[in-house]
Amino acid sequence: MSALNFPGPICQYWRWFDLDDGTLARMPSPAPATIGLTESEAEESVVASGDCSFLNPRLFGTVRVPQAAFDRLRGNSSAATVSSPQPIDAQNWRDGSSSAAAEQEIQIDGQTIRIVRPVDADATGKNLPTTAQIAEALRAVPAHQRSYTSTVIVNPVAHPDSTSRRTIAGDAGSGTIFLYPVNSGQSQNDFDNRLMHESGHNYQGSLWHSGADVAEWGAAASSDSRRPSPYAAEGYGEDFCEFNILYIASRNTPCGEVGRQIYPHRWAKMVEYQSR
Repeated sequence: MSALNFPGPICQYWRWFDLDDGTLARMPSPAPATIGLTESEAEESVVASGDCSFLNPRLFGTVRVPQAAFDRLRGNSSAATVSSPQPIDAQNWRDGSSSAAAEQEIQIDGQTIRIVRPVDADATGKNLPTTAQIAEALRAVPAHQRSYTSTVIVNPVAHPDSTSRRTIAGDAGSGTIFLYPVNSGQSQNDFDNRLMHESGHNYQGSLWHSGADVAEWGAAASSDSRRPSPYAAEGYGEDFCEFNILYIASRNTPCGEVGRQIYPHRWAKMVEYQSR
C-alpha cells in the first residue's frame, strides 16, 4: 500500500505459499577484490556470518530474525500482565462481518494495549496467536516504538485482499495492528517478527508526515546497494519496517557494525530518527 495512506492501514505483511525458501537457486560467487571498489561494490562485499547472518539480504519473502535476538530484547522489559477476557457481543471484522469476541488488556511497563480476539470456536484451525503470544511479542518491541501501538485486533476471517497464492498475515496503521489467519502453523518467532514489523508501521507514522519525509527514506534506501528482503520492494513503508527489524535486533550488539556496513544509508537515517 502507499506509504502515505493515512489514517488507514499502511502495511500488508505477506506470507507466500507457492514457493519454498529452498527453491531459489543459490550459487557461490567469487570473493570480490578489495582494491578499487566503488562505495556500492564495497557494501555488496560485506557478508554477515554466524549469529549475524540474519542481516544478509533475503533471497525470498520477508526478513527473519532468530528467536535468540527477540529473547534478548524481551530482557529490556518487565513481564506482561494480562487481564481476564471480557465478552463483546458483536465485533465488526475487516471484511464487514461481525461475531462474538473477547477483549483483554496487556500491560507492559506502564503501557496498556487493548487486545480484541474472536471466541475460541471461531479461531480454531486458523493459526492465530494467543493473547500470551501477542504479549511476548510486544515485550520484544522497544518501549519507544511500542508506545505508538494501542490496539491489536485478531481477525477470524481472512483479509479481503488475500488470495490463494499469497495471504495477508497482518497490517497496521493509526496505532492499531490487525492480524489474520494463515495457512501454516506459527511459532512464537513468527509472531515476534510479525508484530515487530507491524508495530514499525505505527512508529513510522510518527516520523513521516509528508511526501518529503517519505522521500528522505526513499533516498536512503536507494543509496544502499541492497534491500533487506524482496518484500521490502513493495514500497518505502515496507522497506522501512523490514529494515527496522534488522536494526533493532542488531544495534548495541557485535552484529550492529556489520548491519551498518551492509545498509549504511538506512542505518544512518534510523540513527537520525532515534535522536529526535
